[in-house]
Amino acid sequence: MTDLDADVLVVGYGPVGQSLAGLLGTAGHRVIVCERRTARYETPRAGHFDHEIMRIFQGLGVAEEVQRIADPARVYEFLAPDGTVLSRLPRQWAAPSGWEASYHFYQPELEDVLDAAVHAIPEVDVRFGTTVTGLRQERDHVVAELTDGGTLTARFVVGADGAGSTVRGLTGIASADLGFRGDWLVVDVRPREGAPVPDIPDTGQVLDPARPNHMGRVAQRYLRWEFMLVDGDDPEAMVRPDRVWELLRPWIGPDAGELIRQTVYTFRSVVAETFRAGRVFLAGDAAHLMPPFLGQGMCSGIRDAATLSWLLDLVLTGAAGDALLDLYTASRRPHVLAYIEESVKVGSIICETDPGRAAAHREAMRAATEVPPPFQPPVGAGFRAGDLLAGHLAVQPLLRTSDGKAERSDDVLGRGFTLFCLAELDPASAAAVTELEGTIGLRHAVIEPGHVVEDGSTLTDSMTAAGVVAVLVRPDHYVLGSAVSIDGVAGLLADLRSLLETGTMPLETSRHDVVGNR
Repeated sequence: MTDLDADVLVVGYGPVGQSLAGLLGTAGHRVIVCERRTARYETPRAGHFDHEIMRIFQGLGVAEEVQRIADPARVYEFLAPDGTVLSRLPRQWAAPSGWEASYHFYQPELEDVLDAAVHAIPEVDVRFGTTVTGLRQERDHVVAELTDGGTLTARFVVGADGAGSTVRGLTGIASADLGFRGDWLVVDVRPREGAPVPDIPDTGQVLDPARPNHMGRVAQRYLRWEFMLVDGDDPEAMVRPDRVWELLRPWIGPDAGELIRQTVYTFRSVVAETFRAGRVFLAGDAAHLMPPFLGQGMCSGIRDAATLSWLLDLVLTGAAGDALLDLYTASRRPHVLAYIEESVKVGSIICETDPGRAAAHREAMRAATEVPPPFQPPVGAGFRAGDLLAGHLAVQPLLRTSDGKAERSDDVLGRGFTLFCLAELDPASAAAVTELEGTIGLRHAVIEPGHVVEDGSTLTDSMTAAGVVAVLVRPDHYVLGSAVSIDGVAGLLADLRSLLETGTMPLETSRHDVVGNR
């Protein structure tokens, strides 16, 4: 409907709302963002994102700017109460997204970058000091009621408005409390110019049953400490500057650092029962909360934005029906639950206050001889059943351009569905590709001399190891499916068409095309 105020109304303008507005706006959709605050929230909260999120920033065109304000995270350490290292987990592994595995950042600086990008998009209108108080769903749009008595209309509404989400409350979506709860004092410090910077780990979790705590760098310019509240602690007393400096005394004092923020925050594990109610969606903390021990809270919210943006794009352009939007909860909720469960598992070790059990955890870490692999769960739906690669993050290779430069594939090929092949397509598959190029902007790259040349062999090696010659990647960078032979590509593309038409993938796939059954 062209007489609506917007295609999508986004409620909330933190990093999740900013990312979603940017992704939808750059796709050409009209977006209005309502933020109840009169200006952006200028205090730090999140402090970590990973390679997958940097790839999403790349799609927004801000990766270079983000690199200037974010520092690669090098190591995650578990420490004994005396500061000795129990376990050291390196973060400098070869991530599939083509970026550093992990980054630390100062949230106000990241939001500055995202805000500038959003405001450069003519299709996006950001309105501060605008509060949504009611939502009325009509057959083909939503009416949002505002505090000033006005209304806004949009085909879809997304609540990216935080843990106390107004949108979630207005839709009546219930949440499940998964049981983890802990109060922690979070302290952010800016070292004073010329003062010595304390020697603390890149990221350190101290397994001290007397008071579990955390310390680490929030980019090179800021430091963070977190202290778990234990029996007898008064939350109001814990945030007083004299008490904060008392806790920080082993590392830094007021002569060497400035307090930016000190607050008691409740770490929780909560997930909404669904991320969709008709034409209204939830994203980020409005949909899920997790303990911060993996640094995946904001990451999960930005993944929500990446997935929801391509689903909404296909529906708004008419390339798919509304049924496709059910894939949002089905894809994202299991993925979020996997991260919550892993975060709780790590948190249960860090937060142990029983001296005996804490000692057992420390000894187990000292005795461990293998470094666990990076935790990267598959998404929950929207991929081929029985396919070993499907549902997992796709590789972003470097490709040689016509002038001989090596560039990341998303920069060369653009955003959208991407089909990578290691050989020429057969006529039937080529015809299907041409059709999908016209309807959904499918990108297609044959990785071989004379076509598209890979710089290095990251993609080729991963496909060869899996025994496949074609990989179809979703716009949110997860593999939809693969084929073990070129004549199987037509079936892979037929599955994509089924997803667009029905919102689901076929329950069964051809034995010829299933990697595990070849």
